Amino acid sequence: MSRISLRRMMAMAIALTCVHISAQAEDNSAASQANKLAESQDTTSIAPVVDKIDVRPGDRWTYQVIDDITGETKSTVVHTVTEIKDKTYSVQSTFTPYGQSVSSSALQVFDESWNLIEDQLWMQNPANPSTGIQLPLKLGAEWKVHLTSNRKNPPEVHFNIDATAQVLAYEPVILKFNKTYDAFKLEVDETLTNSATPSSVITSKVTMWFAPAVNRYVKRIVESRINDRLQSRGIETLIAYARRHDDN
Repeated sequence: MSRISLRRMMAMAIALTCVHISAQAEDNSAASQANKLAESQDTTSIAPVVDKIDVRPGDRWTYQVIDDITGETKSTVVHTVTEIKDKTYSVQSTFTPYGQSVSSSALQVFDESWNLIEDQLWMQNPANPSTGIQLPLKLGAEWKVHLTSNRKNPPEVHFNIDATAQVLAYEPVILKFNKTYDAFKLEVDETLTNSATPSSVITSKVTMWFAPAVNRYVKRIVESRINDRLQSRGIETLIAYARRHDDN
């Protein structure tokens, strides 16, 4: 066999090998994409449908509150259910500023889906969805609420609020100490208007992760803007959860 023929055969073999490798790479890429799609579909399929929140008097949640603009830890907040009455939760919320030992407490009232009805200063009608969910809770759910928020004490302040909520995902959330919860990711957008100051439009974007395992959100980010200029952004992260019967 001549050198020329040998070179041609070697070149053909290399070309065939390259074609085989290229085809194999394409097959692997297609398989990888198919696996990713299957994994995505599997993740979606395992998301539960929550039709009830199992809350009991004595349940309590402790959160760390951080100013996401400065990075400073602002406070610790403990929410304790004191009573369940007329399809509402009465909750004592105790706030302790970071680095201090003196706390302050306030009573808050929520509906059975953790939407805020009232606190020390404000009355919401109907309940405000920025802290809660809508049952049944499931992926892809969306709802809208128009409500009013009225200040209880002088000076009189009245807000009209248009809120839109949607359930975006069901995903693991990793918190401090490598604690992980499977949670629904919700986004609530609100626009607040006041007839006394029509030139000022307040908007808020709330992103929260509701974990069925603890019957409440485990993380919540609240961003507030005035005339589309950032005013504040805070993060609440769950650092402890306990049920009344856990101490018995």
